[in-house]
Parts: sequence; structure tokens; C-alpha cells
Amino acid sequence: MAGSYISKTAFIKFEQCEKSFFLYKNHYYLRDKPDVDKQLTFKRGHDIGFLARELFPGGIDVSENNSKENAIALTLKFIEEKAPVIYEATFVYNGVLVMVDILVLGKDGYEAYEVKSSIKISETYIKDACLQFYVLSNCLKNFRDFYLVTVNSEYVLKDELDIKQFFKRRSILKDALKNIQYMQERINHAKLVDERQSIPNIEIGPHCFSPYQCDFFNTCWKGKITENSIFNLGKVNKEELFNWYHNGVYEITEINNEKNLSLPLQQQILAWKQKKPIINKEIIQHYFSKLKTPYAAFDLEVWGAAVPTINGTKPFQKIPFLFTLKSNDYKDDVFMEFNTDDRKNFALALIEKTKNYNSLLVYDKSLESSVINELALLIPELKEQLINITKKFFDISEIIQKQYYFHHLFNGNFSLKAVSKVVLEENVFQSEQISTGLEAMNAYVTYKLEKNEIERQIIKDNLINYCLADTLATFLLAEKLMQLSKVE
Repeated sequence: MAGSYISKTAFIKFEQCEKSFFLYKNHYYLRDKPDVDKQLTFKRGHDIGFLARELFPGGIDVSENNSKENAIALTLKFIEEKAPVIYEATFVYNGVLVMVDILVLGKDGYEAYEVKSSIKISETYIKDACLQFYVLSNCLKNFRDFYLVTVNSEYVLKDELDIKQFFKRRSILKDALKNIQYMQERINHAKLVDERQSIPNIEIGPHCFSPYQCDFFNTCWKGKITENSIFNLGKVNKEELFNWYHNGVYEITEINNEKNLSLPLQQQILAWKQKKPIINKEIIQHYFSKLKTPYAAFDLEVWGAAVPTINGTKPFQKIPFLFTLKSNDYKDDVFMEFNTDDRKNFALALIEKTKNYNSLLVYDKSLESSVINELALLIPELKEQLINITKKFFDISEIIQKQYYFHHLFNGNFSLKAVSKVVLEENVFQSEQISTGLEAMNAYVTYKLEKNEIERQIIKDNLINYCLADTLATFLLAEKLMQLSKVE
């Protein structure tokens, strides 16, 4: 593929790492397979980009069923014909190919719009836009401005979606003008890298993760993370990890001057060297002494559509639709709000189902607390009762996060799934069809749109099982930690 056009994606990879860029252009087959969450994020971006076309309706899509070469030719043709709006307008300059989401011909010249399915503008988005500006300013004589279009986080739905209010735009003209020379130099450098006969010899480093984890991570990191690798440590600044790595410290057992490190990190290293967990029994016992009976483990699921569909909600606002409980009398309790968007009904069920428990076990209470606090603001008459639920939260993740209990087999991952698998010595989640929160959100949307009752029931069962698995893991983990903390 050497010598082919440099795309926006390829250029951003070049800015991150020349090796990643070279592999992308010449050995694409080595690219990591995107996980489900990444695929769903891509789909969201596509959907938002398509919706943004309604800002400038009636345009011509030059990319539809066309090769890149045909899209370039068609773009030139429609520009000559002074087409008012072109979607995916395709240009090439200095070996760089860009496809502009929306190109609009106004009375003063052309304006370009790049759409992002985000509420914030990142440095990467600006760099992407500056690259496009560089190409367009050299291809169009009367090109006047370039805008980044993002989702307006303050927009509130009222009956029908107001496209103009839903999106907001920001000109990057000033950034683009001052970066023209930079773009010229970087593109020329990228072309030299692309023409190389061998893969650039670039060692792993913090750049592997910034601004995104590299698509060739598994290729570059193959064999780097051994059983005792320093990269299996958790809660350590990547700069510090790579300082060790580049100074020849690859294994945890090779770390010296431990007394200069934080106490939690010292404990991790000790656990690795001893190959057995660190258990601060006294602190864990004291922690659980505050647990009030009767108690139940609690988990809830939310969905947050980029484009709001419920009156009074904002983009990406978290709407609860399911919660599960598992009590210390070993009973399961489930409440689902699948068929309506009545959050008051959900709040009433939440109050009713939790009223007889004095403590609610959770693993990282941040989501549950924020969602219930939002319900309290929405439904003032239930505010006191809802806030009282959050006061019952007993967050066992603090024991793990503060490393009162630490097992070397966590391998730096303190999530509920990773921790419970090690501590419980079983995988509570192995039979689940849904494995992430983003997948659960997508499944819920699919459920709402599905017409086939059998398919709806399957999706519904999968969602309940996913939520129950988190609840069960939280409950069993709490009991196991209480058991392990007993003084013999």
C-alpha cells in the first residue's frame, strides 16, 4: 500500500506513532480486531454524522457506491456545477485524501463541516480538522471556513428534535491558519516514512495509549507482558512504568528502592514477590462492622442515547431501566421498566423494593448515586426517600481500590469482573451474552425496537441476567471478604 493516499485516519496514527502509521499503510492485516464497544462507538458516530446532514438537507453524497477516484472526480464535477451542498466531498492534495462530512456553498464561498458524536472538542479533533483545512484551502479557491460540529450537551428535548439546537458548531479557522506550515512539514515526513522498506523501530511507550490505544497494540506488545511484568501493576502512572521499562526493569521482582514508593504500591510488589494476597484484616473487619442488616446487593442498568427521545432529557443523559437486588436471605429481586419511559414509576419501585434493607452493597457507587440523585431532582416529592437510598450504599470497591485486600492475580485490573474472578475463584459472568455497559445500552434500544415477541424476550432475559450477574458478584465478593478478614 506504500505510495497510496494518506487518509485522515492514517495521519492521526502518524501523529501518535510512526510505526503505527507504517503498519496501517503497509501491513493492515496486523490490526487488532475492534471489540464490540468500539464497533458500537463507530456506529454511533456514523448515525450522528448522518443526522447532521439535516442541518443542510438536499445534498449530494459523492461517496455512495463510488470508489475514492470516482468520488474525487464527482466532487470536482459538482463544484464546477456549483452544487449547494455536497456530502463526503472528496479531495486530494500533496498525497493526502480527505472526505469532508458536509461541504456547503454560501454567498461568500465554501464552508466545511466535520461532525463528531461527542459533546467535547479534543485536540485530536482539532488536528483532524486542521489537516482537512490544509487540503481544502489548496483545492478550493473560494474556501472560507471550517467548522467542527458537536452535540450540544445543554440541549433539552421538547416534543420534536430541533436539529439546529441539538448541534453546535465551532470554527477552527484560527487554529488551521497557524498550523498550515506544521501540516506541510508533517505530511512530507509521513510520506518519507511510508516509503521506507522496513518497519520503523519504535519501542513501546506512553504513546501506545494516547490519544487512543493503538490498533496494533497486540503486534507491538507481543511478549512484553509476562507473568511478572511491571505492566501487571495497577494504579501506577504510565510514565513511571515506562521509566522502569526503559531503564531495564521489566519484572516486578527487579524493582529496587521500594521504600521510596507509595505504601499501596509497596504492598502490590510484596504480594507479587510472595505470590499470595495481602489482607489487612483489621481494617476490613472495621469496614464491615458498619454494614447494617438486613442488607442486599444492588445494581442498576441505564441507557443514554446520543439523541434524546424522552421529553425533558439531554443527549447522553443516563436513564435507568432495570435494577436487581440479592439479599442476605439469598433471594433475588428484579424490577424492569422496559415498556415505558416512566421514571417516576421506576423511582417508586426503587423505593418500595429497597425500603426493608438497611444497607445496599454496591461495587463503585458513582453510577448508582448519580442516577438516583438525578431522579430526586426530577421528582421533588420523592426526593427525601430517594436520597435516603443513596445513604444506604455500602461500597465494597473501596476495599479493593485502597488495597486493603490485594491479590497479584488482579494484574492491575480492579474492575468487579476481574476482582470477583480471582477472589471467588470462579467466573460469575462466563455464561452472560452481554459483557459491557455499552452492550447493555445497545441491547435495550434493540429491545424497544424489536417487534418479534420471542426475540424481545431473549433480549430481556439477557439484560436481566447481565444485571443479576453484577449483583451476585457484588454479594458473593462482600461475603468472601468478610470471611477472609476473620482473625483465626
